[in-house]
Amino acid sequence: LIPSCQLEIESVVNFGTLVANSKVYSKEITITNHGKAPGIFKAEYHGQLPILIFPTSGIVDAKSSMVIKVDFCADQPRIVDEEAIVILQGQPELLLSIKAHVVEQIIELLNMSSDRRLECIHFGPVFFGSSKIKHARIYNNSPEPINWVAIIQDDAVGEELGTDIQQRTDIALNNLTYIRKIKNIDTTIIISCLPNEGTLQPYQKTVITFCFTPKLMAVGKKDIGPSYRQDYALFLRFESVGSKDGFLRDDDYKTIKSERFQKVELALTGTGLPVLLQFDPGPVLNFKPCFMGERSEIQCIIKNQCELLPVTYHFKKTANFEIDPEKGKITGGGMVDVMCSFVPHQLGVFKVKQMIEIIGLVAEEDLQSLSVKSFHHVYLAFNSICKASTKKVVMKFDPGILPSIRNPTGKFVVKDLAKRKNYAPVAMLQSAMTRTHNHRSCEEPVKDMLLAFPNDRAATIRSKDHHKHFRPIFTKVPRFNCVNHDFAYTTFEKQQKKLHENYYAMYLKYLRSVRLQKKQAERERMYSYDDTDIGLEPGSGLKSPSLSEAEIEEELSSAANPIRANRLLTTRSIASQEEESVRRKVLKGLKSEPSTPQEKHDCSLILTPKQIHQVIVGPSVLNFGNICVNSPNTHLLHVINMLPMHVLLQLDTDLEELQKTNQFSYVIPPTSSTYISMVFDSPTIGKFWRSFTFTVNNVPSGHILVMAVVQPVTLELSSNELVLRPRGFFMKTCFRGTVRLYNHQNCCAQFQWQPVNTGSGIAFSICPAKGIVEAYSSLECEVTWQQGFSSPEEGEFILHVFQGNALKLKCVAHVIIFLEHGFCFEGYELVGYTLVYIVTYI
Repeated sequence: LIPSCQLEIESVVNFGTLVANSKVYSKEITITNHGKAPGIFKAEYHGQLPILIFPTSGIVDAKSSMVIKVDFCADQPRIVDEEAIVILQGQPELLLSIKAHVVEQIIELLNMSSDRRLECIHFGPVFFGSSKIKHARIYNNSPEPINWVAIIQDDAVGEELGTDIQQRTDIALNNLTYIRKIKNIDTTIIISCLPNEGTLQPYQKTVITFCFTPKLMAVGKKDIGPSYRQDYALFLRFESVGSKDGFLRDDDYKTIKSERFQKVELALTGTGLPVLLQFDPGPVLNFKPCFMGERSEIQCIIKNQCELLPVTYHFKKTANFEIDPEKGKITGGGMVDVMCSFVPHQLGVFKVKQMIEIIGLVAEEDLQSLSVKSFHHVYLAFNSICKASTKKVVMKFDPGILPSIRNPTGKFVVKDLAKRKNYAPVAMLQSAMTRTHNHRSCEEPVKDMLLAFPNDRAATIRSKDHHKHFRPIFTKVPRFNCVNHDFAYTTFEKQQKKLHENYYAMYLKYLRSVRLQKKQAERERMYSYDDTDIGLEPGSGLKSPSLSEAEIEEELSSAANPIRANRLLTTRSIASQEEESVRRKVLKGLKSEPSTPQEKHDCSLILTPKQIHQVIVGPSVLNFGNICVNSPNTHLLHVINMLPMHVLLQLDTDLEELQKTNQFSYVIPPTSSTYISMVFDSPTIGKFWRSFTFTVNNVPSGHILVMAVVQPVTLELSSNELVLRPRGFFMKTCFRGTVRLYNHQNCCAQFQWQPVNTGSGIAFSICPAKGIVEAYSSLECEVTWQQGFSSPEEGEFILHVFQGNALKLKCVAHVIIFLEHGFCFEGYELVGYTLVYIVTYI
């Protein structure tokens, strides 16, 4: 029996559910040869979808198999059900079914109560300084994980920021100062969204919190009245993180949608209202003067001038004044009576500012919860006088001898005449000048003796310092100090305690000296650049440069507005950062790996989706167009780093066609931009669709689609048939004609003319016979025909293009016959001959 092949192939290639993100997905199928002889196969797809089969033909050895790769680019949502023709040796044609379901990568915002889509959140009226919170759910309605980020569109059409929509148009337009001022307001202090970045798994839902905190923007000296309000209408965009297009988009590729990275927009509306309280009889209350122990009262009526919101108030406690009730709640447009009382506890004139706290819901630091706090203050002015009452005051001298009131010696005591009628006798004896109380044992004075008060008897039983001695003023007998030996320090313990104190004092002194030495060394290293004396003397008139206004404003703004980790991105800030980064181009000297400590630290950080969103790599489609086989073609990949740190960009590609690229890893400096030259060179003719991913600091950040149509080297002729005519009216003149070679491709084409010998000889020649046509240019060749007796009037040339096509050029020569006639004029003097040529075209 003759050995034969027996080929078998899978009939269905199912990609499943894919996301329309212009990524190329690959599936492998196997052709198995169960026979004993090699078998030939051929696969062709003639559809219009981006489907590639490789290899399209080949030989499968006996008892072996071969893998065929089927690539599909998910460029747009659709249901794919295509068929490719597969021809197996010894079998009829087979149909290979290619199926896929491509869906959009959709980010949805849903209500908390239901799964209905959320398009707008209405916060309603809120007092300035207070907060209001709303919740929603973000939903990844796609079969692949997605990194998302929230961005405030502070330059969107229809945005309202602090305007009064109920105000007349002519009044609003007249206040141009306020209109210009609100354009520079930081919207992130009004609206917050947490979380504002993250990763969603397939079909995952996550709760996000929106916090609205309106801020009062003053309008010059305009009084804030009951009708004053500020309306807000902001737009928040949620979008996926990946390679960006923007102005980097490749417009040559029209089939891929620019909205393939899906995004969703949410409108946020709210109104900010001021706290307006009206006081009757007014903000200044003048109480009647009164004495201590008496009370002066004024009834105050507080009216809430805001019709939409209630006000909760609380009077802070103030000395000598009482409020009843101290706290309460006033409904919208309502009133409440408050009794204000002046209850003095001391004499004098009182001018007090009474603080009234307005209580409401204020967002916590995490901006995800609310707490009841004071968010606004209103002040009232209280004025009054406390008069002194007329009473007779009797002064009593206490000598310290059995005093009825225990107080230091020599102090006068104020006694109320109305409360005490009997007075103790005043000791007037000059006993201090006598020696009655002097003891003989105490005649010798003790060094450093201290005088004790006569009424400090209780102090004699407490432990005293052994180095201090006390005596009374009369007896001069040293006081006895009671020492409890169970609790007192021993002599050894006192010495140990003193040693410990000295040890720690010396240790702290040593640490201080080490610290000062380090600072001095740093200072010397900073300012001692060299030891060369250039003749400058300290204080010789050198002044430090003064900061400009722009630098001062920048420093103040950076200090006043510290960067918050949970702060939202805004389109205006992204645009300004992008513009600044684009101006700072770094085109040479990019490192492939971080080398300095700062670069290593920055490139080792794990970036969040919000940070990755500020690293632009684009365009997302590298469309090389129609290019020649085995011809390098360069396309620029733009990289913008808007972060204030170094980032490590790595292109994770193993495509053979891109291996001529210089490097695939780059350390991008902070706030800068650069171009990466991507070199494409393919040895295979046909359509090319591949994608590769890239990482930023080793975090997957997107993918790039590479497209090309690889063609053989071709030249075009200006005409396939060339007619040659004589140049002039001489018999020996050659017949000449020109043909032009066009090269519409990206590489130069090497050619050579080969004349065709038809058997009658070769009478045509061409110049140049071989050469090179540069890319996107043309070259003119001249064909000549030398007439002869047996010269053929037709000829052919074959144009051979190196590694390319072959063309045929047909040449035809138009022959001209000359007829000569002589005329003679008789009867006249011979003057000459006139030759008449009759020209006939054949």
